[in-house]
Amino acid sequence: MKMTNRNWLPAYCNPTAYLPKIQETRSQFSKPPYLFSDFMGRALRFLRSDEVKKMGFIYDPKHTLPCKWKCADESVFGIDLAIAAFTGHYPFDKGQIGGVFNQHSIGAAVHHGKVNMDFGGSHVGYVPNEFGGEFGKIWRPQYGEYSTDCGHIMKRIAPFKEVYDDACKSIMAFNPGSGKVILSIPNEFIQPNWSSNNIKLLIDTDRLTISDVPYKQDLKYTHTPIGRSLFYLKPEFLENLELEVAKSFQNSTPTPIGKTLTHRYFNIFDTDADVDDVGLPHDKLNLYMKYILSAHNSPHALKAAIIKTNLEYNKISDSVRLPEYKQNSFASFAGVIIDMYDEALGNYINLYQPLGLCIKPPNSTNVIELSPEEIHYTFDNLTPVSPVYPFELILQGNDGKKILDNFTFKPGYFKTLEL
Repeated sequence: MKMTNRNWLPAYCNPTAYLPKIQETRSQFSKPPYLFSDFMGRALRFLRSDEVKKMGFIYDPKHTLPCKWKCADESVFGIDLAIAAFTGHYPFDKGQIGGVFNQHSIGAAVHHGKVNMDFGGSHVGYVPNEFGGEFGKIWRPQYGEYSTDCGHIMKRIAPFKEVYDDACKSIMAFNPGSGKVILSIPNEFIQPNWSSNNIKLLIDTDRLTISDVPYKQDLKYTHTPIGRSLFYLKPEFLENLELEVAKSFQNSTPTPIGKTLTHRYFNIFDTDADVDDVGLPHDKLNLYMKYILSAHNSPHALKAAIIKTNLEYNKISDSVRLPEYKQNSFASFAGVIIDMYDEALGNYINLYQPLGLCIKPPNSTNVIELSPEEIHYTFDNLTPVSPVYPFELILQGNDGKKILDNFTFKPGYFKTLEL
């Protein structure tokens, strides 16, 4: 009987358990993001349209409270400035560090304005370059160096990424000439108590391997190396790889498995994570960590920002349907905020990739939701409204279109360079 190591996984890592799907980076960035100021102008034009009125939502600037939910980082302060410039009002704050949506803020917000218009999302730094750019850091002029952005999310990912990168480098594949490819796996990635790290990565031996390699005195390649276990690799794994990559594992010299270690073949968890009474982690980013780490078409920082925005948007759409807010109206935009430092301006510029829109009319507990494709299709054909206060004074005459052109990331163009 083949052994399994799944019995050491927390319940939420069970490969057979259902996990809600998150939007794919490839589809979300099939169209470029907007300058946030441009998006803001188009959003107000849309909310004034007959289409939205037919949904039951009436936008009246005098009675609508503009709101923000985002991280408190200085690199996203352009969001506040744009909302104030286009509405004439400083936005009510519904956010917390890390781009967390504060559900408890809704009660106070509707007390200040019966109609709430929300703009928010997780943010991620972006440094342009010819390879599609680099996500997860930004220039900090006060320190004269680059640092993480969003620091909160990057700090959450960092210990997991360190363990994952170690696994990619230290799990080896080779073919000793026996016809079968063998995996040499450090024991810490097979059984959790071999690792002293609170972050545990376990190879899914059920999916990746056929069986362990039995010891034979006359076959040297079956002699177990110290601290490692040997397994026969499933042929299906190689069949799904590019030909040149698959060939590299057919050599007698052990080769690191690298980024071919995708989410299907491992689980990763934090033994110190806080969980609820049914065993689910309070920080739901833990549930998607292996997808963030092993994504091939998305930088891990961008993937994390998309997932985090999805998780927080769920709180919004869930909260606004509560009976106590039945009389109130909400138009809640969610998207990824991309921070870029512009040297000519000497300050930050924010791009915005919409991921969803939730509209709740008054006297209802139902919502109308628009997908990113619907938002782009509609907004691309709208003329932005003029701001109440001249926003160009904030930009100091800087050409926003040029800044947008510096965003060169495209799905399929980006390639992970670390491993």
